[in-house]
Amino acid sequence: MGQLLSHPIEDKELDYQSHDTLSYCIGSMQGYRMTMEDAHDVRINEDESLAVFGVFDGHGGKTCSDYLADHLVKYIFKHLNCRPDKSPLVLADYLRIIKDSFFKIDHDLSSMPNLVNCGSTGIVSTIVRDKYIVVANTGDSRCILSIDGHAKTLSYDHKPVIMNERIRVENSNGYILNNRINEILALSRAFGDFKFKLSFIETSRNKYINQNKSHFKNHLVHLPPELFQVTVEPDLLVYDLQNAEGVPEFIVVACDGIWDCYKNSQLIKVIRDKLALGWKLNKIIEFVLHECLLMANNYTGIGFDNMTIIIVALHSNSNMDEWYENMKQKILTEKNLV
Repeated sequence: MGQLLSHPIEDKELDYQSHDTLSYCIGSMQGYRMTMEDAHDVRINEDESLAVFGVFDGHGGKTCSDYLADHLVKYIFKHLNCRPDKSPLVLADYLRIIKDSFFKIDHDLSSMPNLVNCGSTGIVSTIVRDKYIVVANTGDSRCILSIDGHAKTLSYDHKPVIMNERIRVENSNGYILNNRINEILALSRAFGDFKFKLSFIETSRNKYINQNKSHFKNHLVHLPPELFQVTVEPDLLVYDLQNAEGVPEFIVVACDGIWDCYKNSQLIKVIRDKLALGWKLNKIIEFVLHECLLMANNYTGIGFDNMTIIIVALHSNSNMDEWYENMKQKILTEKNLV
């Protein structure tokens, strides 16, 4: 787990914003970690037809996660929101732009110094009002959607022990021991961590040139980043709001410090139970962060990480006050309390 504080820093930074069709609250807390390496960003256009939320969980320092918070969400938002020809986007456009943005920003990071051992997860949830929720994930931060109280998984964690991740790692001259790549990294996809990217390029380049000296001299072999031991390539999941299987209530985007403490369905239940008591999003997030600290366990290791969570309320057919009241009555009715 690395070095930890003897007592956690419990100060909680909250940002609560209410809009016409969606509202959100962001909460973050340093906890037992020596430094705060989480970062986040949010962009919403004027008519609220597009909203982009990002959470970034750094490791080996905060340089990488801070850079992502400053650049990735802004870059995605700009290219989704400002089409030079004003042509409408189709789903394939959203997917292409978001995926290309992950690769572009990671490439930009590669030119920065001292990022060999520094990296970050990245999860970005893009809401296209009344059309799609598009989630792009690299690493083990996570996004879920509450549909009538049921947790809909919108991302999957990238761990080295997953078969397709293991195959890519081993095909690129890496190995997995103690659930870590080369006994070091517990993630199989991330921004930064160029020790697992640039070194592979150099090794493969030299090997290839040595095997083909008669044909190549001082030529570079360019390998696609999808093949790196640790790739930045995101998984993309789409939820179609036009054909929703129920009523989408709210989205949760959070780093693994939260998901170490809560299963998807547990967190949905906690949030809804508090909504039934008339709690607002900011109070709910304060509660969740505090509960994560109380779960700190030296044996399991949970509860000691930095923590960042975003709850996004979806209320396109009502204002936020009406959403709170509707959610309260709906949940109480489900519990047969009204």
